[in-house]
Amino acid sequence: MRNTILRYALEFIVIIAGILVSFYIEKQNAISYKDQLKNQSLGRLISNIENDIIDSKWNYNIHSKGAKFGNIILNRSDELFNNDKDSLGYYLKSVSLFGTNFVDNQEEYNTLRNSGLMELIDNDSLVSKLQFKYSYHSHFKKLEAWISKFTELDKAANQKISSKTIGRTLYGPHGTYISNEPLNHYELNVLARKTGLFSYYAGKIKKSIISDSLLIIDIRKEIELHK
Repeated sequence: MRNTILRYALEFIVIIAGILVSFYIEKQNAISYKDQLKNQSLGRLISNIENDIIDSKWNYNIHSKGAKFGNIILNRSDELFNNDKDSLGYYLKSVSLFGTNFVDNQEEYNTLRNSGLMELIDNDSLVSKLQFKYSYHSHFKKLEAWISKFTELDKAANQKISSKTIGRTLYGPHGTYISNEPLNHYELNVLARKTGLFSYYAGKIKKSIISDSLLIIDIRKEIELHK
């Protein structure tokens, strides 16, 4: 009788152990599957960030040149008016035209966040960096909107630059400066404000290129950790 009870007890323990092992394996498979989904999402996120860097490099080129050309006019306005109206037309037309439209692609980030896969990222610092990156994109869009609103500068360029093409800016053709009057104080003040925004935004873009490049390294480390 005692041996029978012991045998049934052992069988029961084996059955329970088998069930627990089965649950454990199922849980591990579920975790492994979610890790796989997370890594796939992070891989797509890397591609998006690489595209952000490409976009940002172009935008940096535009805004840094805008700041450079604006400062040339501010520092040499009278000299250019008296001696080099072709260059004055080029710089003024460039500054009036320059602006960018940052492509804020957050679809994959939102998928990662809304699916709960973000919680599987072990590196808390990486999570914080991702949150900061994508929340800061709205600031970029606001800066671009402000830069696009300098219509007074567009008006000055259209009035004081010839429609006859003598060369090209990054954004299209330009003519020589044909007005008999140099840029006035109001126009130079407007130019100074836009130049300041060019310079500020270019600095922010440069920092974002560096931080995005480092972010890609962190994401790749996270993926390697859970392969």
